[in-house]
Amino acid sequence: MCTLTIALSLSLLFLLTTLLPAKKSNNDTLLSCTPISDTHIQNNTCVLAPEVTEGPYYHSEGHPIRQNIAEWQDGLLLLLDIGVIDIETCQPLPNVLVDIWQANATGNYAGHPFPLLHLANKKPQVGGKHSGLLMAFPCTLHKETWLRGAWPTNRNEVAQFTTIFPGYYTGRATHIHTKVFPEWTPLPNGTFKAGRLAHTGQFFFEDELNSVIDKMHPYVSNPRAHTYGRTRNWRDSLNIFEDSHGPEGKYNPVFKLHLLGGVVSQGVIGYITMGVNASASYSMPFIL
Repeated sequence: MCTLTIALSLSLLFLLTTLLPAKKSNNDTLLSCTPISDTHIQNNTCVLAPEVTEGPYYHSEGHPIRQNIAEWQDGLLLLLDIGVIDIETCQPLPNVLVDIWQANATGNYAGHPFPLLHLANKKPQVGGKHSGLLMAFPCTLHKETWLRGAWPTNRNEVAQFTTIFPGYYTGRATHIHTKVFPEWTPLPNGTFKAGRLAHTGQFFFEDELNSVIDKMHPYVSNPRAHTYGRTRNWRDSLNIFEDSHGPEGKYNPVFKLHLLGGVVSQGVIGYITMGVNASASYSMPFIL
């Protein structure tokens, strides 16, 4: 038996789970079945995570403070353990707010259902350092909040989330956005007032796993699957994947993943650690 122990979080989203024996099926690929017994920060590598663009889909009015951000969105279960380290002291940071947002399984963001008409049928550009296409989907549904949320790091200096594996859209590698706020204030409506912004970045996934999930429901119904397909990490628009490694390539923005069961369809858990300058203060919006 492959037994996976996940520490109980404040919202009871991370539970002690006993899983079935590892096996393969026609539709799933066995990656690993590694026992995981803690949710402490996964490494103490004191490397600064580079600042990259927040993109066009951040909602500056404040995301809900919650761990389960999926709402009604269908997709592969994804649990996230995001650690935060202060690169000035090389010590983990408790009670900093980690804010994340992402596309759904078919490549759309909450509040942004349709692209600008002149971009609707554009294809990705190729060649040059700043190749690619960032599709512009204006915000027309202001009350939508799915796949958006923020949560503070716990006593183990880790922010835990329950979400779905993100889909892709034209010109961008599969990714999740993040911001880190050392100073923040919870509001009565369940959102937060942002204080000092210490980091804006993006997380990624290995292309090998992306290719497996592309073939699963509901990801296979992504309308871009039958036109331009998914952009691989190394061809990411505006060199965002490359830039997310830092000028010397020392930071790794790719999640370390483990299966929650014997096959991918049972879900995955992703670990990553961000090195941030806790005393930094960046302006918003952060768009390079």
